Amino acid sequence: MEAKNFIKNLIEEGKHFFYKDNVFYGEKLFVIYSVVRWVVSEAKAGEFDEEQVKNYLNAISAYLKGDIDMFWENGTLYVRKLK
Repeated sequence: MEAKNFIKNLIEEGKHFFYKDNVFYGEKLFVIYSVVRWVVSEAKAGEFDEEQVKNYLNAISAYLKGDIDMFWENGTLYVRKLK
C-alpha cells in the first residue's frame, strides 16, 4: 500500500506523470513503482534501515530529474550517474 500511495502522490503532483488527451504519460513509472515496492518490502523485513530507505527515495528523485539512470538486471537494481 505504501508503494501505491507514493506513486499516487507523484501522479497528483503532475510533474513527471500526467494525462493529456485521455492518455497517461509515465515513462519512468514502472521502474519507480518496482523500486518503491522493493524498498518497502525490504524495510518491512528489517533489511533496510531508515537511512537506506531515504537513500533510495533520494535516488528516485535523482532518476526523475534525469541525473541518474535506474534499471533492473537479473534481479539486481543498478544506478548509473548520467550527469
